[in-house]
Amino acid sequence: MAGGRGAPGRGRDEPPESYPQRQDHELQALEAIYGADFQDLRPDACGPVKEPPEINLVLYPQGLTGEEVYVKVDLRVKCPPTYPDVVPAIELKNAKGLSNESVNLLKSRLEELAKKHCGEQQGWRGLTPTLKEVQP
Repeated sequence: MAGGRGAPGRGRDEPPESYPQRQDHELQALEAIYGADFQDLRPDACGPVKEPPEINLVLYPQGLTGEEVYVKVDLRVKCPPTYPDVVPAIELKNAKGLSNESVNLLKSRLEELAKKHCGEQQGWRGLTPTLKEVQP
C-alpha cells in the first residue's frame, strides 16, 4: 500500500484506514448509539460505504424519549469524500419545540463542534447535551 506502513504517531505497524473504512466504522457506531433515530440517506445505503455518508439523526434533550418529548430536531449531516479530515455540512430540519433563535444557536454550536473535532471520527456523541443547552 502506498504511503508506508502506518500514519505518523499511530504507534502500530498497520496501515492507516482509508476514508471509506473510517466512514463505515463511524456509521456503524452511530447506528448502534442512535438506533431507530439514525437514518442513512444515501440511495445505496446497504453494505460498505460506496459514497460519502449522508445521515439524519433525530435529536432529543438528554434523558427524554418517546411520548414525553416536546423538543426534538433532525440533524442532517452530509460528509465530503475526505471526511473526517474535512468538516461535514450540517443542516437542522423539522424542529419541534425550539424557536428559530434556538435552532440557529444549536446549528452554530454543532458547526463549532464539527470544526473542533475535524480529523477525528466524531460519532456526534456530544450532540444531546448541546440540544439540552438550547431548549426553552
